[in-house]
Amino acid sequence: MAGGNWNIFENKDRPGHYINFESTRNDVIGIRPRGTVLIPLIGHDYGPQGEFITLVNSAPDAQITKLGHSVFENHPNMLMIREAFKNSRQVIVYIPRQGARATGTDGNLTGTARYGGERGNDLQFSVVANPVDGYDVAVYLNSVEKALYEQLHTIEELIEQNNEWIEFSGTGDLTGIAGKILEGGANGTLVVSDITRFLDRSEMARWNALAFPFEATGEPDDPITGLLEAVLVKIRYFRNDIGKYRTAAVVNFRANEMGIINVTNSVVLNGGIELSLAQVTAWVAGVDAGASNTQSNTHEPYVGAIGIIGAKLHNEAKQAIRNGEFFFTMSEEGEVIVEYDINSLTDFRFPRDRTYRKNRVRRVFDTFAEMVMVNFPPNRFGNDPAGWDIMEGLGRAILKIFDDAGAIKNVDYDNDFLVDREHSQGDETYFNIGLDAIDSAEKLFSTVRTR
Repeated sequence: MAGGNWNIFENKDRPGHYINFESTRNDVIGIRPRGTVLIPLIGHDYGPQGEFITLVNSAPDAQITKLGHSVFENHPNMLMIREAFKNSRQVIVYIPRQGARATGTDGNLTGTARYGGERGNDLQFSVVANPVDGYDVAVYLNSVEKALYEQLHTIEELIEQNNEWIEFSGTGDLTGIAGKILEGGANGTLVVSDITRFLDRSEMARWNALAFPFEATGEPDDPITGLLEAVLVKIRYFRNDIGKYRTAAVVNFRANEMGIINVTNSVVLNGGIELSLAQVTAWVAGVDAGASNTQSNTHEPYVGAIGIIGAKLHNEAKQAIRNGEFFFTMSEEGEVIVEYDINSLTDFRFPRDRTYRKNRVRRVFDTFAEMVMVNFPPNRFGNDPAGWDIMEGLGRAILKIFDDAGAIKNVDYDNDFLVDREHSQGDETYFNIGLDAIDSAEKLFSTVRTR
């Protein structure tokens, strides 16, 4: 007897029993995990211009050939990456401006650094006769061998090796070269348009929090002031226009925006390393990106910090909170901690109240919105009573996930996710959703009655 699947538009030739299996469940699609930081590497001395380079916490040096440095080196930009990795799982870096490439020629063979920047001047290559046959070509970075190709005969064979550090060019047979150091590598000169281009292109990457490592001088013509305004516009565009719920950690900028975290002091790390305000944005972006929607970073310890630069006195701290500032303080136990996990929102007029300044609450809203967008794509459900029933059922399932996780409270499953059936028509569907985000208990008041 014949069998298999059937299709209403396909006639079967043979008699038999044709069976289709279909699930009637509408499983909730979860959102992608948080924990990705985006950092533009300002003044970096090596690497590809305009490329998003993804680093992962489990293998931070996997992209060393593009950065020119190990993440663990004593280098300002590598320091920022390390600080971001203290709380995040991924760091995406971007080099806005590539400089001149270092190069060196000996005879018919020319070697050019794969990328521009001063770091290319630390590259060199040698060509040494192999005892058996041909020549061995070695590539070095700061006298450390990075690649070795054995028993080559021609420059063309060397070019085919496609070395990750040096691009070789030329023609003809290889000849001995004791050691050729590359020269002429120079860092690029950053211009404002490089950063605005970076902000525009940041739509192409998937991230949660941006570390924006610039500090305005306060001078009337300081271009950084305009760049901070550009970040504010971009974050509002992400959040309000295209539904990408992203945040940015910036320096001394009263943005009055729940997607902007205004960082106003910094820390001293073990070994006496003083972080600038610009550098500490990497840690702040990392701790925000890495936090779940049930976690507050209020009093979160800054691991590795031993002191504070710009510590605030009591009255200064109170005013800073009113100003929407994110800053560090010292605990009674001598730990450097986050004073209050708030964003820069200070205007609490309708439709936003004071709870919107809390980053834990904002993360609840952000992750809920992202889950709704993922689970209700265009053209998945019918815009009719049957489709509305399915959508409401799926919405209640999403509410339960957030309720069970401790992200929301006071859930009314019968009324907190409903289709507006009066206004939903044609290809437009309207939802009425109730959400009561849970914040952390951060201000505790006790009354002690003695007897």
